[in-house]
Amino acid sequence: MYSLFGIVEKIKEAALDLAKKYCPWCILLFCTEDEQYKTLKTAAGFVFGAILGVVMYLAILIDLEFGRGATLSIAVVVTMFLSFGNAMSTQVRCITLLTFPSFCGKAGRGVLKAIVLAYVIAGPFTTISNNAREAVRVFGCTTVLAHNLTKTRYEMMVKPFRDALMNMKHETGEVADILETVQDVVEPIVEEVEGQDEVLKLREENDYVDNLQGDSPRSSEIEEKYKKQERTRRSNGENKGEEYEKQYKKKLEYRCQDVISKGTERCRGLFKEAYDKCYDKVTAIVAWLLCWPMKLTFICNLIEVFGGKAICDPKDVEPGFGEGYETLKNVKGDLGESLKDVKIQYEVKNPVPMVDVKTAADVARSIANTFEAKKSIFDKIMLLLKRVLALIFLRIIHKAVTYHERYLADIEFDNKYITRYFRHIDERRKKRGQKTLLPMKKIEKMNFIDPYEAFPIREERRRILGRSFKLVLEMVTATTFILLDRLFYETLDIVARHAHVEYAQTGEHDMSLTVRGTGMIARLVRSIMKGFNFKRRVHVIHSNKRCLPKPIMLSKYYLYKIYGTYFMIWMFILIEGYTQRLNRAICAYFYRKREKKRTLFLYNETLKRRIGYFRFMRAKIRRQARELHLSMEANMILALRLRNKDKFGWLRYFSIGKRKCLICGEPEPSRPGVFYECTTPGCNFVHCRECWKDVGKVCYGCKPLESDEDTAIEDEDFIV
Repeated sequence: MYSLFGIVEKIKEAALDLAKKYCPWCILLFCTEDEQYKTLKTAAGFVFGAILGVVMYLAILIDLEFGRGATLSIAVVVTMFLSFGNAMSTQVRCITLLTFPSFCGKAGRGVLKAIVLAYVIAGPFTTISNNAREAVRVFGCTTVLAHNLTKTRYEMMVKPFRDALMNMKHETGEVADILETVQDVVEPIVEEVEGQDEVLKLREENDYVDNLQGDSPRSSEIEEKYKKQERTRRSNGENKGEEYEKQYKKKLEYRCQDVISKGTERCRGLFKEAYDKCYDKVTAIVAWLLCWPMKLTFICNLIEVFGGKAICDPKDVEPGFGEGYETLKNVKGDLGESLKDVKIQYEVKNPVPMVDVKTAADVARSIANTFEAKKSIFDKIMLLLKRVLALIFLRIIHKAVTYHERYLADIEFDNKYITRYFRHIDERRKKRGQKTLLPMKKIEKMNFIDPYEAFPIREERRRILGRSFKLVLEMVTATTFILLDRLFYETLDIVARHAHVEYAQTGEHDMSLTVRGTGMIARLVRSIMKGFNFKRRVHVIHSNKRCLPKPIMLSKYYLYKIYGTYFMIWMFILIEGYTQRLNRAICAYFYRKREKKRTLFLYNETLKRRIGYFRFMRAKIRRQARELHLSMEANMILALRLRNKDKFGWLRYFSIGKRKCLICGEPEPSRPGVFYECTTPGCNFVHCRECWKDVGKVCYGCKPLESDEDTAIEDEDFIV
């Protein structure tokens, strides 16, 4: 593998030269001991912490949506902690810097995946939710539109009859009012013909005048006269009309007599007034001689003057009046009785009562309210999930703190790097002629990492492939939601573009009832039935344009964010092997003495293992040989190839037909001649070139052990 150690060292020297020339304070900050220039380092740490606090506020705290006041308070606390922590504490500085490589590692990828989930929630999930709300609105609007179409037909065909029937009740009341008016007109006539109060009054006045005149009561004569006529009517079987006529004639006769009585009374009053004036003007003796003619009141007997009692005989009244009056009363009574209990009968067929039946508007409103309630719950859950996802960032801090603590507490933790100091120790031992470790054996390289290695090691490549495959599966999941959202949008968009309908409702509904006649009854009936004379015209164009969906398309912003974040995650997977090496470098920068102890421990332990390497390897290889022999026998493809190399040698091009190096386990290459095959008959083991050289070109898979002591050696004696 190609190492970048020399290149990195040259770049480091060039950077130091540039810093000394153009930025000397950088040398003071980063290339001096902790006890030197504390004031400058404190100020720089404070500024660095403040910048980190602002970045955390903009990147994380705003998304938590705790409210403006609470968010600002948390931001101030976090910023102050980072500022003073980086200014005063080396541990805080180290942990703060460790968060950056941690962000590029597993914890950081978890945060980015949480961010992707947040983008999926804010993007496709929210768009699907909004489009679902639009679908619910379309359903409710369509229901109301169908109801309005039915209502229009109802108003044209049924409502006119219903209104006419309902108005007939009001028209009946109007007829009753007309009848009351007729009764008001008839009542004075009835009082005129049949009223007896006036007769009694006239009778008293006439009797009073007759008493003053000393005449017999005229009322007695009138009453006797009409009693005889009554007896005659009953004996002759006269009708009721003649009775009304004679009764009214009697009243007329009383009125006539009353006129004469009032004239007589007025005459007597004038004589008395003249006598009093005469008596007042002269003496008593002269008054008796001159005023006595004023007492001749018999002159006021007008009945005798105008021809006697026959003057008031109503015989000249036109006959037949009673019959007309009787007819009037009968008509009035019959009309009142016939319209007294008028009932309009109509049948309304009510449908079978249904429980919880709602109108179209109620259904649409209920659907919208139910959806909004569910949407509110969904929004709350999404907000809670969003906050939880934002807090996943704490995993990065926890990862950094854990690494920091284990680095200081466990000398073997992450102690597998061939550092610059490790090389320095090996170079020093080489100059002294002592045993060295570099270059590492192939079997040892699997347990060590060269921080200057240009390409990922085999284990890192294996992890890259596995994690890339898992990332593709996660991308498929997110893509599924995006495609579902797109499918939902396209469905609604197709409906919006092709489901526009204009429905024209045109109709005529005319009805006419003719009531012939010019009399009062005809007018009344015409008034009652006028509601059935109607003309209805309908010409309405309904459109479902307002009911068409208006889908919302997912913004490309979220697509860029989602797949851009996935690309960033994949880049972190690719560079994880490099970024995780920075953890040790950061801790080594802040704890230089601790790093030297760790490097010395690693070198000494590796040297101890190297001393017992061959003894350990012989026992281990013997066990591996037995295991590989059984594995090759169990592998039918490989067994077929080894037993028939001429016919099935081509199986070496497939992984299932390849052998592995007995020492390091590297698969046999497809090109022959690269691996060394054991020449012992019946031994099918192979070795790679480096391992074959390390074991001294001896196949320990078939060579017997010199003693049984080696078999007692355990792997644990040499495992880090």
